[in-house]
Amino acid sequence: MDHDAPEGWPRGGEWNWLWEAYAAGIPVATIVAVVLLNHRFPGNVVGAAIALSAMAAVVLIFGRRVTRLPERDWRTITFVGAVIGLWVLAMLASPVSVAAVLATYPIVFSTLPLVTALVVTTIVNLMPLGILLLTRGLESPNLSLAVAITLIGVVGTPVVGTVITTSMKQRRQLALLVAELAATRAESARLSREAGTAAERERLAREIHDTLAQGFTSIVMLAQAIEPELDADTAAARRHVELIGATARENLAEARAMVAELTPSPLEEPLPAAIARQCDRLAAETDAAVTARIDGDLPAQSMASDVVLLRAAQEAFANIRRHAHADAVTVELTSTDTGVRLAVTDNGIGLDGRSEGFGLRGMRARVAQVGGTMSLCQAAGGGTRLTVEVPS
Repeated sequence: MDHDAPEGWPRGGEWNWLWEAYAAGIPVATIVAVVLLNHRFPGNVVGAAIALSAMAAVVLIFGRRVTRLPERDWRTITFVGAVIGLWVLAMLASPVSVAAVLATYPIVFSTLPLVTALVVTTIVNLMPLGILLLTRGLESPNLSLAVAITLIGVVGTPVVGTVITTSMKQRRQLALLVAELAATRAESARLSREAGTAAERERLAREIHDTLAQGFTSIVMLAQAIEPELDADTAAARRHVELIGATARENLAEARAMVAELTPSPLEEPLPAAIARQCDRLAAETDAAVTARIDGDLPAQSMASDVVLLRAAQEAFANIRRHAHADAVTVELTSTDTGVRLAVTDNGIGLDGRSEGFGLRGMRARVAQVGGTMSLCQAAGGGTRLTVEVPS
């Protein structure tokens, strides 16, 4: 296996049509040179042309397939040996065929490890000189030229081969990096979608808890209160039935607003009016004395902050209905130096060691989203005091 290749990148993945055009084009160009220079360096033109053509055909047919093999095996050795063997046959036919040696370099360096490729190309560069000495001896008139070309090849090939190998490695690393980046972006997009879905689910859960669930709770409590009143106090029963109808209509409006992704229906009116209306409903449902103190000059603030304050009041009132057993509640909506503060105080049984439920946790999350603060503590003289402050 090619240990220089990054994991996940196929060996030889950088071999493309440009390498094929080069490795096959050089033998074809060499055939032209053999024909044109035959008068200067005579030889078997036909034999050289056949060997060089076969060399180009082997590269085109097997080159890409062999360079992409996952393991170096007999097919790799056979391919490299065939290319070099055909080149040697071409040189034996015509000395001009030595020019085709340039086609062997990318083939050797793309299929063999760097050290092995350097050894093989050095042997290849020495072959023309060896063939000349074996066929012509020391008396050959081209001996000095052959020695010079051999020295250039022996010195230059390691540099060129190292550059080729380094370039291929960098291309593999770049391609792998691009693939990893694409995978990371896809994963980031998936996580973002999941986070958005989770956030939307949490938002809807808080909306349902703060509106529909509390409305249904009020309806249940009013229905329970009606049963003993049917015979003893029909006027009170009739009043509670009217409250059930009003609460059901508000719940229906809330549900339609959620479906249509519109502004929550209580905020179709100003925040002070919405808070006052919630206070009136609490007084009617619990018979507690509810005192509302609302400043008339509240600073202008965002719709998100108004929603947070209204939902905080609704959650506080829901807890008073279910747990507090209070007969007096004070609601204060006042301006501060930095924003608006809502304080809800009751004289009920207090916190009584209860842990915060979903409603209070959702309220804290809402307040934090708009940069506000929330505190829940024992009120002076008993009961509970909830304070929420949001910036304007």
